[in-house]
Amino acid sequence: MKLRLGLVLIMLLAATRPTDLGYYAQGRQGSGQELARDCSLYFEFLGRTGAGRQETFDIDPFGMGYCAGLVRGVAESANRLTPGGVCLPEDITAAQAVWVVVRYLHDHPESRHETDTSIVLRALRGAYPCE
Repeated sequence: MKLRLGLVLIMLLAATRPTDLGYYAQGRQGSGQELARDCSLYFEFLGRTGAGRQETFDIDPFGMGYCAGLVRGVAESANRLTPGGVCLPEDITAAQAVWVVVRYLHDHPESRHETDTSIVLRALRGAYPCE
């Protein structure tokens, strides 16, 4: 029963589009292209000084937060609710999980037309498969 519920939840996450009014008000659609931009900006923000730089944060704080939250949400849901689907290390950080997604999008630019949730799930499954 838990496995079935987990699979249904992951399928719903992968099939839905963002419904947050703030997200749509910014003209976003929940695409891989937007995810690539938001997550790359997140790393630019974190990477310059280790603590972030204000001018990078000012570009799109909503997008950076959306990226980090989406990756963390999909990662936690997949790890807890789909046994055998994604096996995240216990000590993984949010930044490491986001980096997996950034690398995936860089290596698979053809996937940028897909929904962001399905890309995140596929990237995490590829990086942290259960053995």
